[in-house]
Amino acid sequence: MKYLKVIADTSFLMIPGTFGVDIISELNRLLERRYKLLIPSPVLKELEYLARKGTPSERSSARLGMVLAEQGEIVKGGEDADEAILKLAQKEGAKGCVVGTNDRILQKKLEKVGIPVARLRHRSYLMLSRDLE
Repeated sequence: MKYLKVIADTSFLMIPGTFGVDIISELNRLLERRYKLLIPSPVLKELEYLARKGTPSERSSARLGMVLAEQGEIVKGGEDADEAILKLAQKEGAKGCVVGTNDRILQKKLEKVGIPVARLRHRSYLMLSRDLE
C-alpha cells in the first residue's frame, strides 16, 4: 500500500506546543489513510535554532516539534526550508503529498502549483485547503 506523504514545515511542527493541538490525531482524522511524515533537513535546522535562540515560548514549542520530527523521516534539502518543501512537494506531486504549514506565503505558493495544504483553523483543528484525490 502506498503512503500519502505529509511534508511538515517548522510552523506545523510547532502547533502542539503553541496551540495545544495534537497534529498526529488531527492528520489521522483528516486524511483517513496511511501516511508518512517527511521533515526536510532545513526545517529541522530551524527547529534546532528556535529551541536554542527563540523566545521562551518558541523554545518550548520548537523542542516539542523536534520530538514530533523524530517520528518522521528526515529528507535532505537545501538551505532554505520553504524552497526545500516546494521542491519535495513538486517531486511527490499533488496526488502523492500534502504539506502541513501555517505560513501564508508558502500556502499560496503551494496552492498555485496544486499541492494540498493542511493548516491550523481557529487555533483548534486542522483543515485541508482542498479535497484529496
